[in-house]
Amino acid sequence: MTQTAEPAVTELSISGMTCASCVAHVTKAVRKVPGVSDATVNLATEHATVAHDPATDTAALVAAVERSGYHAAPATDDDADAERTQHEFVVRRRLLVLAIACSVPTLILGMFAGELPYKNEILLALTLPVWGIVGWTFHRGALSALRSGTATMDTLVSLGSTAALALSVYETIAGGMTYYETASAIVTLVFVGKYLEASARSRSNKALRSLLNLRPEIAHRRDADGRVEAVLVDSVRVGDTLVVQPGERVPVDGTIESGSSSLDRALLTGEAMPIEIGPGDTVEQGTVNGAGALVMRATVVGTGTTLARIVQAVRQAQGSTPPVQRLADRIAAVFVPIIVALAILTFAGWMLTHHAWTAALVSAIAVLVVACPCALGLATPTAIIAGIGAAARRGILFKDAATLERASALATMVFDKTGTLTQGTLRVLAVQTYGESPANAVLQTAAALESLSTHPIARAIVAEAGARALPSLHAEDVRVASGRGIAGSVDGALVLAGNAAFLSANGIVAPASGSANTSIYVARDGTMLGSIELGDSIRPSARAAVAALASLGVVSVMVSGDTESVVASVARSAGIERWYSGVLPVEKATIVRDIEEKGGAAGFVGDGMNDAPALARASVGFAMGAGTAIALESAHAAILSNDPYALVSAIEIARGTKRAIAQNLFWAFAYNVVLIPLAAFGIVNPIFAAGAMGLSSLFVVGNALALSRRYSRKTQAIPEA
Repeated sequence: MTQTAEPAVTELSISGMTCASCVAHVTKAVRKVPGVSDATVNLATEHATVAHDPATDTAALVAAVERSGYHAAPATDDDADAERTQHEFVVRRRLLVLAIACSVPTLILGMFAGELPYKNEILLALTLPVWGIVGWTFHRGALSALRSGTATMDTLVSLGSTAALALSVYETIAGGMTYYETASAIVTLVFVGKYLEASARSRSNKALRSLLNLRPEIAHRRDADGRVEAVLVDSVRVGDTLVVQPGERVPVDGTIESGSSSLDRALLTGEAMPIEIGPGDTVEQGTVNGAGALVMRATVVGTGTTLARIVQAVRQAQGSTPPVQRLADRIAAVFVPIIVALAILTFAGWMLTHHAWTAALVSAIAVLVVACPCALGLATPTAIIAGIGAAARRGILFKDAATLERASALATMVFDKTGTLTQGTLRVLAVQTYGESPANAVLQTAAALESLSTHPIARAIVAEAGARALPSLHAEDVRVASGRGIAGSVDGALVLAGNAAFLSANGIVAPASGSANTSIYVARDGTMLGSIELGDSIRPSARAAVAALASLGVVSVMVSGDTESVVASVARSAGIERWYSGVLPVEKATIVRDIEEKGGAAGFVGDGMNDAPALARASVGFAMGAGTAIALESAHAAILSNDPYALVSAIEIARGTKRAIAQNLFWAFAYNVVLIPLAAFGIVNPIFAAGAMGLSSLFVVGNALALSRRYSRKTQAIPEA
């Protein structure tokens, strides 16, 4: 049986797109390339994400975009993109100055100058630079679209301004009324709108740029002789010893070898308070060292660092398309041809009703210019960029736009207990013996098995055995019963360590425990040795998070494999009224399914390997940032700060983003539905139409920026529990 290769993903940087129709054309062209399974094109970021067969050459993807009338290149590093964007802004600013310098006197002369000598010749001289130089950006796009058999916003602007200029030249020769100010204003006003729109779109990417700025350029590497030299971060390799001075950013992910300090992770995870670190602790690239000098060993470099993965996740999420955009995409694909057809019908209608052909042409020009596919194209991506960016600043990573949309509809939040509502750092509180074996022997025997497990309970038992300096015992044939216990051979004896149900299933009756803490029973060769009592503390913000979720209409539920007494105690402390105890990993997913069938979309919050099925099954699975890799892979979103209150921000941002998308799409549709007929009936003149076209795009982008400002704070204030 032949195994299908994983699809490759290529990022393309695309220039020349101006509207939703452009996005539709590029998407269609790329998807036609053999081997391409999917393509997502984002107008706001000017990037395309293409999933394709590994054998598909990137050159074929670039060629397809070029044939559709746009320029494409493999996406380079973000510094190169920023440099290119800055250069484009400089060029646009110069063209804008030229356009305004010529258009303002053209408008004044055209409207108020009366019968000034050589008035029309002066107007023509002022209009030509605007139409020919500034307007070339639109004419070039229109010609490219024409060669590829398509039409875009550039087509509308080019046709409208050219028709107004041609009519004016004709009337200059014939001695009639000219429309030079209209031709000039169309180009200038639309260009002003596109310039401001591009500037606003650039600001909406601020969150991504702020993450990129966290990456330091220089690291201080110490060689075997103890000499420290400054090197580029890109030259750091795994295993290098690095020195991080007070106030410096951590250059790469690594482990502290010596020194102690505080670490500010606010910009990376949204955590407001610095954490104390010392030997053995892990540190992430971009976090800020406090007052102490640190010596660390590099463990992850390059694109594998936490910061790099966060940047990539944010970029992919911002470039994704939610389901709500599909209607706009379908309309955008045919929008411009329909507008051109309506302009022709407008001209014909005016002519058939015995109006002057010049009046008919002016109305047709107004129809061409007032229509705005830009607003349709920008309605969703600008809001998604703002929402994803705002979430990232608070340490919340959404995998894609669809996840953000689903998060806005959550009615229930299902919490795993350990590591989510609780600190997840269990510790041994007491060791109970049932026979002649001393407490240390019970702990030592259990630690032999648990040393081969990564479960939080196992880590706590092993840590306690280490703290008591107990010699290690050798375990063999270890078998894990997920969520219940562990069994294996220790010094030739069959040892069981787990909950009461696990021992009962193996024919051993465990004595009842009246404690609300977790009890792990230990038996050897069928004889009960004792039990280990472990406890965990609830997170400080857990109760406030549950209360805030309730105020948003989200019901909190808790599930855990722990005993009823432990689960009930934690649930009551967090203010949760509904919980499930003694739940196996596969049962967590079943509970989530049942909740969704009865009460609508549900989120699941977890951090362990045994949470993976439920994280994947939920409408939105939230993985705590300190959780296992498999939990993060299975989840749809990640809470980097490990703070349950971040879920409140996640839902607020998701709902705010969905609301902004709905407002933008409504405006984009309503604007065109209202103004196109007004233009067709001659109520809206071409100059006003050009201004309205630019303003429609600015409204959409401005609404997204308002969303970004609304959630611009890096951290969320947490009420006292």
